[in-house]
Amino acid sequence: LIYFIDNAMEKLIKIKLPEDYVPSENEEYMNVKQLEYFSLKLQSILSEMEKQDLEDSSIYSDRDSENGELIKRRKDRKEKIKEALEKIKLGIYGYCDGTGEEIGVERLKANPLAMYCIEEQERIEKEKNVYNIND
Repeated sequence: LIYFIDNAMEKLIKIKLPEDYVPSENEEYMNVKQLEYFSLKLQSILSEMEKQDLEDSSIYSDRDSENGELIKRRKDRKEKIKEALEKIKLGIYGYCDGTGEEIGVERLKANPLAMYCIEEQERIEKEKNVYNIND
């Protein structure tokens, strides 16, 4: 269960999704059900990563140079998940960080960590290629 504050009515809304719910482009964008769906999806990914970290910690050492980059990427991904969950709480999840436009339900279903709409993502990638910027 997740609680949302409905700013229009200033009240707390509690929602439990049907098990078979899948967001659709035909719904109001980032309605309470969609936010709950993506929140649960992100929490599940984070939980799985943390479980994997516990299993891996007995095998790998942070000082292991071969695994250092992997550890850094996993840590960065967990931070992005936490940022996305915070955006859900703030009511700004699903909107492009660059333009403020909707990212789109289908794009978010494919990649719930998407921060940019397709157009902005393409612009950023072209800019990186032109200036050969490594990120």
